[in-house]
Amino acid sequence: GLARAVGVSNFGVQQLQGLKDAGLEAPEVNQIELHCWLQQREVAEYHLQESIATMAYSPLARGQRFSSKGGSVLGKIAEELAQPEAAVAIRWSLQSGNIVIPKSTKPDRIQQNTSQGFSLSGAQMDKLRRLDCGFNSISSSKCMTLPWEEV
Repeated sequence: GLARAVGVSNFGVQQLQGLKDAGLEAPEVNQIELHCWLQQREVAEYHLQESIATMAYSPLARGQRFSSKGGSVLGKIAEELAQPEAAVAIRWSLQSGNIVIPKSTKPDRIQQNTSQGFSLSGAQMDKLRRLDCGFNSISSSKCMTLPWEEV
């Protein structure tokens, strides 16, 4: 064909396995909602096993879980590093091996979201891993559980 690579969005393990079982080519990338509060571990592990890149959309959970007082785990780590919470959340995702696509139309926020010039320690990464609570910030990611037959 003419396509060099194919990607999918919001495919869960059952759907990805359905592609494989049907003899179809595996995608190069699967774009899924992924952030500190929705880490999609089962899908991410499947991606690793099958050499599929994980592209994390909504890596900031639309800001819905940020602490205005800084008392959250994320807020405390951000304070320790003198970084915005958004930069820490993005850094966690990058260090977890994901392709991260934060959304912003404001140039200053885009610059902040680069999360360059610092890294998270192993202990900080572990603290952020423990934030996983299955929080969906976007309803479209819930289609990942549709049976293969309905895709």
